[in-house]
Amino acid sequence: MKDTSTKNIFDELNTKNKVQNEKKLQSLTLLKDVLKGITDIIGVYKTDRTVMFYNEAGYNFYKKKPEEAIGKKCYEMLDRKQPCSNCLIDKAVESRQILRNQKYISKFNKYMECCCNPVIDDSGEVIFIVEQLRDITEKMELENILKESEERYRKMINLSPYAIVITVDGKVIFANKEALKYYDNLIGENIDKYSPDFSETINMRIKQIIKTKTQSAVFDYKIVLDDSNVIDIEVSSNYMIYNGQPAILSIIREITKRKKELNAAAKVQKRWLKKSFPLPNKANMETLYKPAKTVSGDFFAFKKVNENLVVGIIGDVSGKGISAGLNISAFYVLFHEAVLKSHNPAEIIINLNEKIVDYLGESYIAACCFSFDFKNNEAKIVGAGINQFIYQNSNCKFEWGTVKGPFLGMFENSIFDEQIINFQSGDKFYFFSDGLEGILDPDKITEDNIIKSTISEFKNCINSYLTNMSTEVQGIKDDCTLIALEMK
Repeated sequence: MKDTSTKNIFDELNTKNKVQNEKKLQSLTLLKDVLKGITDIIGVYKTDRTVMFYNEAGYNFYKKKPEEAIGKKCYEMLDRKQPCSNCLIDKAVESRQILRNQKYISKFNKYMECCCNPVIDDSGEVIFIVEQLRDITEKMELENILKESEERYRKMINLSPYAIVITVDGKVIFANKEALKYYDNLIGENIDKYSPDFSETINMRIKQIIKTKTQSAVFDYKIVLDDSNVIDIEVSSNYMIYNGQPAILSIIREITKRKKELNAAAKVQKRWLKKSFPLPNKANMETLYKPAKTVSGDFFAFKKVNENLVVGIIGDVSGKGISAGLNISAFYVLFHEAVLKSHNPAEIIINLNEKIVDYLGESYIAACCFSFDFKNNEAKIVGAGINQFIYQNSNCKFEWGTVKGPFLGMFENSIFDEQIINFQSGDKFYFFSDGLEGILDPDKITEDNIIKSTISEFKNCINSYLTNMSTEVQGIKDDCTLIALEMK
């Protein structure tokens, strides 16, 4: 039987939003591709708990084919005849707010973090519910483990479905049964030997975790097994005291399949980001795009209006993973619609703010919209949460531009500042998302950094800094995006 789940939700979205154009179809296709790479369980339900569709992770979790799930009630997926006592769907419909809780699913012996997001149409009615389930069994097990005595603690660790090791001074002093399935001999070995490509990074992070007593640092590595096979793993490391010594407890999960799927989703996202300026004969462009995780919440887009006018936007949507994917897809649609109505960044931002308040509920989007009119050599820049940019004229004088304005979706009648700059050949513009604000800081960026660098050199300098930062324990905390333009 043909899978109609995605078609059903797309038809309903088309009906409610009354948008039937090619740009929307492209954006919804992007959403479908992003969902494939999300490992959280995503279910879309009607307000009466009827299943509309799941993502691939959802069908796998419930061990159902689409035709076995669509049209059933959500509780029937758990072989129940009545709704669960802690179900959030009715409350989310009534409150029209995003609700969260934790629940134990006995059928699968899993602890899950649940988030119910009501999707509201322009009349204020809830049209369907998006439920996100995240497996927190690992977290709950660890919390329970740490409450027990050492003997009890060891026994419970051995019952964990995940590999767990404890290291002191970089050497393995304890490994549970799951960890020993990967290697015959772990005790007494240096942990970095199993990931030679990351050896230096692992040792640096070990020192940082011990020094700062870091809790819950999560990293991805590739490790080489005894049979020479290479797999991807996610390691969640926590500082602890073991037998009176500073130690690190690490929970290890194989994520080879998940990593492959997320990488595929990230590639889809990147394909949607323009790597060249729409009018290459008018300006050179360099871009930097560094997600904090595999799937990013940052985005940028350009629209060629004619041979002398380009409109662009850079932004950061709230949320990560599925929520970011949903918001980015919706925002692409709204942006292209706004550009069809007006080519003025100020009017585009006002239009987007109204639509986001109506369609994206409590989601906020930081953005900066700009246009380049090459006929009149005029740039217009409007801020909405992303309030700074850098401008350097052809005489090498540079300045920090400020365009004040709140996040899109925060207030209905917001005021957004606009700055107009008359440019000429050789002038440079730098736009960046809020993830780079701590790096591109007026107190840290000197005039020499800007003047002595081409846009390519400046991008490479920032890229090198972020690469080094990503190897540290704290890592890159937010997605980082840079657009550098030089007028021809």
